[in-house]
Amino acid sequence: MSFISTLTWSCIELQNFIEDPNVKEGEKKDLILKHLNSMEEGSSRDVFPEFESGWEWFNVKQGLSVTSDFKDQIVIVDFFTYCCINCMHILPDLHALEEKYPSDQSGVVVVGVHSAKFENEKVSANIMAAIQRYGITHPVVNDSEAVLWKKLEITCWPTLLILGPDGKPIFVIIGEGHREVLFHYVESALSFYKNRITPRPLPLLLNSLEVFQSHLLFPGKICMIKSKSIEDSASECSKEDSTYMAVSDTGHHRILIISLQGEIKVTIGGPAPGWNEGAFSTAKFRSPQGIAFLPPCHLYVADTGNHSIRLIDFSSKQVKTVAGTGLQGTDKEGGKLGIEQPLASPWDICLAHSSTSDVPDLLIIANAGTHQIWGLALQDLVWWKKIQVEAGRCLRLAGSGAEENRNNSYPAKAGFAQPSGLCCAALQSPSTDYLLFLADSESSSIRQVNLKDGSVKALVGGGKDPMDLFSYGDQDNRDNPKGAVLLQHPLAVAWNAANQLLYVADSYNHKIKTVDPLTKVCSTYLGNGKAGLVDGSSGDEIQFNEPGGLCIDEEGGGILYVSDTNNHCIRKVNLASNVIETLQVFLKSTDDHSQVFNTQPDFEVSVVLPSSTSNYSWSVNFNCSDNQQWKWSEDAPHSWKIRLTDGIEAAQNKGVINNGKMKIDFLRKSLEKHDSNHFLQVHAELFLCAKKTGVCKKKAVDIQLNLTFNENSSDDSEIHHEFDVNAN
Repeated sequence: MSFISTLTWSCIELQNFIEDPNVKEGEKKDLILKHLNSMEEGSSRDVFPEFESGWEWFNVKQGLSVTSDFKDQIVIVDFFTYCCINCMHILPDLHALEEKYPSDQSGVVVVGVHSAKFENEKVSANIMAAIQRYGITHPVVNDSEAVLWKKLEITCWPTLLILGPDGKPIFVIIGEGHREVLFHYVESALSFYKNRITPRPLPLLLNSLEVFQSHLLFPGKICMIKSKSIEDSASECSKEDSTYMAVSDTGHHRILIISLQGEIKVTIGGPAPGWNEGAFSTAKFRSPQGIAFLPPCHLYVADTGNHSIRLIDFSSKQVKTVAGTGLQGTDKEGGKLGIEQPLASPWDICLAHSSTSDVPDLLIIANAGTHQIWGLALQDLVWWKKIQVEAGRCLRLAGSGAEENRNNSYPAKAGFAQPSGLCCAALQSPSTDYLLFLADSESSSIRQVNLKDGSVKALVGGGKDPMDLFSYGDQDNRDNPKGAVLLQHPLAVAWNAANQLLYVADSYNHKIKTVDPLTKVCSTYLGNGKAGLVDGSSGDEIQFNEPGGLCIDEEGGGILYVSDTNNHCIRKVNLASNVIETLQVFLKSTDDHSQVFNTQPDFEVSVVLPSSTSNYSWSVNFNCSDNQQWKWSEDAPHSWKIRLTDGIEAAQNKGVINNGKMKIDFLRKSLEKHDSNHFLQVHAELFLCAKKTGVCKKKAVDIQLNLTFNENSSDDSEIHHEFDVNAN
């Protein structure tokens, strides 16, 4: 048995004493000091292994060294992987510890060692995105091949390994929910080692992720809304229904209501996280995910970071909490009234109706933190097994709470692994089966629950062993219906009643797939498997980057909307033509010009042109400076279009950019010999790729050409400019 394994057993015993409410505070401190003394007297402890050269670091100017940076410090090493809900749950504990004990003042250092579960998580660009998404500010290293994990025989995500000032392990905390233990131990260790600790600053440099002028930041779930003009006053509920899209703008901690043309109509919450009720302008969310609309004016929100379900009422323009206490819960049975019932990271929600109702009367909740499916009764109802549920009460619908891929005819004995996406469906087979489909992310499978009796069955993906949560990959069975299907951490599902197909966001494979529930045939629909952002109609070229949300607008002619999370955008797929485009999300300005782009241009140039002619041309070369992290994507569909003009008429309003070159021919409408205050503003959409990782992003660039016309100007009627797209 390794030293870490031996240490773990002694730490578990101490941990139980610290968490025992019957043990007095003084006794807890004495037990910790006794443990620390035993660690100092032991001779078998090895120094924490040195980090290998070449590993990529985040949030620091240069890589850290155990020998120099950990010397004379108390170091908490967090072994985590960014997909893991349990790893997410301890981040608030680490953040609170860092706030109480700043490293440069206390000598307490927190370092993350990312040890990937999935192949997609080994990519540094994806880790960097997760660091920003979760608000991690301490140093993190990418141990992509789990070298330290194997050397130290770590067995669980998350694992906190605490090192003494000599760099040797002194304590281990496995799993989540042990904040009290962490704080007690660090406090005692600081006291025990007070003469050996020398606080000093780390070479911190927070990594920022360029999101290219998007109004969205890591958008999560999306849903369609067909209602009255919800952006207007309550009296407008008498108007004719209009169709909108609701978006969980997760990174901005807000909910957006967007027109189908992309205009932001209503903003609720954000930009900072919080847990406030009340008016749209003062309400606060924390990393919201799932959303579900109940006509005529109610939008339910899975407020994931606040472990609660919120209700947005468009008639009163108010937000209130209908389930959850705001704190993470551990209850696996339920039964309490909504606001008294603790929840744990609800990730998605959908509406269902009981057998005695024709309208939705139950909100189904993917309670990812306890690996279960829960429900919130919207009115008195009778659910499966003739369970009577009072309105406003929460209950466990399916899942034992064990993290596993276990199917069972008895819903309470089934097991899920971080359910993250839900949708209900009426499957014609030939009789109608009412089913709940769910994306079970950590088992990399799609499961189904019969809404009549609660039986849980496998659909596609995952392994045969219920305890196997590592059967993942990228494998369809379209050409071999009996063959195995492999997915990689799917996060969303959407049902298309028209063609009776289930659409799946196979998130870590960067693909959208379809599943026929009757034949269990799974096929790749869109995406070439590479992380990036490419629109069009060619299946070999289309790219996504960890898509996390799906919804279908069947009334809109069959449109699939995709929340392309790490691309910070919404993609729009025509299900008839299979053509995909990026929805331009914008705010409308007061001068009635659509602000699809920045209010201020990125580049502004002024020229004086001869008034002896009225025809002109403007040539632009885009380049990328060599010393920057982004380079030009040669084969991407770069394009430009005219945004605004004054006194100018362009020969074409849009065009393509080839080899970094753009040319616009325009006409001066005014024929005065001396004329000023004209301008032409153009919007270019460029695709850049990270030099290190190859991940591609779309970048919007606005250029304004200010024009003065003078008969004495000696300048040519052909204008040339060059712009470095890395310069802004």
